[in-house]
Amino acid sequence: MNLSWRVRSMYGIGQLPEGVKSAAFGFFLLFYYNQVLGLPGSLAGLALFIALGFDAVTDPLVGSWSDFSRNRLGRRHPFMYIAAIPFAIAFVCLFMPPDGLSEIGLFFWMLVFAVLTRTAMTLYHVPYLSLGAELSSDYDERTLLAALRNVFQLLGMFAVLIGGNMLFFQATEEYANGQLNPSVYAPFALACLPLMVVGVWVAAIGTHSEIGRLHQPAIGDRPAILKAALGDVMTAFRIPAFVAVVCASVVFSVNQGMIQALHLYMATYFFELTPGQVTLLFGGAITGIVVGSLLSRPVSSLIREKRNVFILGSAWYAFFTSVVIILRLLGLLPPNEDPIVAVLYISSGCISALGLGVAIPMIGSLIADVTDEHQLRHGTRQEGIYYAAASFAGKAVGGIGPILAGVIIDAAGIAPGSSPQEVAPEAIERFGWATGPSVVVLSAISIIAVLFYDISRKRHTEILEQLQARAE
Repeated sequence: MNLSWRVRSMYGIGQLPEGVKSAAFGFFLLFYYNQVLGLPGSLAGLALFIALGFDAVTDPLVGSWSDFSRNRLGRRHPFMYIAAIPFAIAFVCLFMPPDGLSEIGLFFWMLVFAVLTRTAMTLYHVPYLSLGAELSSDYDERTLLAALRNVFQLLGMFAVLIGGNMLFFQATEEYANGQLNPSVYAPFALACLPLMVVGVWVAAIGTHSEIGRLHQPAIGDRPAILKAALGDVMTAFRIPAFVAVVCASVVFSVNQGMIQALHLYMATYFFELTPGQVTLLFGGAITGIVVGSLLSRPVSSLIREKRNVFILGSAWYAFFTSVVIILRLLGLLPPNEDPIVAVLYISSGCISALGLGVAIPMIGSLIADVTDEHQLRHGTRQEGIYYAAASFAGKAVGGIGPILAGVIIDAAGIAPGSSPQEVAPEAIERFGWATGPSVVVLSAISIIAVLFYDISRKRHTEILEQLQARAE
């Protein structure tokens, strides 16, 4: 079924809050707690990793709960309406720790509010993603919905990264690097709040008219939530295509999250960009991802198989992200004082982002096709349990990736609060060698995993035909 552009757009806007949260977690949160507040990078990364561990439990619970929820507002919308305010409040508190906290106090403040932010986001995001698979079963329409989600996520990231740098993180007499100014993080977080709340409610209200035609579980289908969630997860992992796409997307997201968390470090310490150049770097990256997302459906129509589109995007991203870093380490670039270095780094960031933009929508679209195979095998629609995995993969951007980033920062020897001139050259070199090759290795693992995804365009058509015949 092809949807109207009104429904498509309203649904896509629902990814805006994830973009805001993802940019804040991925680019600023580790830097804020480590370089501004003085929490060691490994401890800050550990807090984010533990918070992600809570997602490993809450994501499938919420997915299974919403799959069998019976309500006059449908299976997904009650969760979407309720989650907005708790999500926004927890997020703001994360960037407003009380003055005078000890190192342990900072760690627990970060941990508690990272957990609460993620849990509130789960209540919204898993049902929201699941709704996308319900709205249409068409192979290419699902890719379009996933691409629209990605575009609006990027718009949210753009608002945070570009707006944040222009409005809050500008250089001052006291702080030449505006990201080191502790007084701007609270107003920055408060400015993000309206985007979060409005994005959630627009998606819920804009797709409200579709509730009547969506699937409702039969009365009495709902067993105990925890038992059901465990059973649903075990059932899901019996489908080889699901195992393949989950493994690929989690590693892909860890890779992306590590680079996001290190982006400011790479720009500030490795390439020594000015605040204005950092803004250009962020702007170029977001632009590249948006253009790549818009190209994802035409590319998938040309290449035909979504799995191969994901592989192409991942390989492109790995090459153009790492090549400038490695060239710099090998001494094949001039010193940072040469203007060409900043141009090359900013340009490579934009070009590599095209691959991200092409690859990211494929993850949601691949998972949507797995839900049809589940229905063929088991006779029920359970998008929630599958999109819990997609949600978890997305959150790996802000969990596992940053803990790797924190380990890299501490191992390299970049002390909290250091200016670029205060960091030893050997520490910068260690940092570069730990970062550049890691992108290539993680991308290769992700590509190998997705090779085992076996639902082709032809196979998906056969699944839909069998479901149609069964319904008749």
